[in-house]
Amino acid sequence: MKPILRLAAALGFVLAIGATASAAEQTATLEVQNVSCETCAPIVKRALGRVPGVSRVAVAERAGTATAMVTFDAARTDVAALVQATTNAGFPSRAVQ
Repeated sequence: MKPILRLAAALGFVLAIGATASAAEQTATLEVQNVSCETCAPIVKRALGRVPGVSRVAVAERAGTATAMVTFDAARTDVAALVQATTNAGFPSRAVQ
């Protein structure tokens, strides 16, 4: 009986690792306000990059606003946390389609 329990435990562990490794990666686009100087975009990028689960951030500036493309693990964070991160850094944002 013990070998069956060991096998079941090992199989459960392998399945748990597989589920974690295949977590849903998503991309969100945020329109970020108050981006008015050349140091603003790096601040936005850094704020988003510090959110747990974020794997990539690209920020493009244009006339007082910026567009941030953020790739993140949906099991670890969500769009609301991304918006909150930019807002806390002084750059209010909203998700766009």
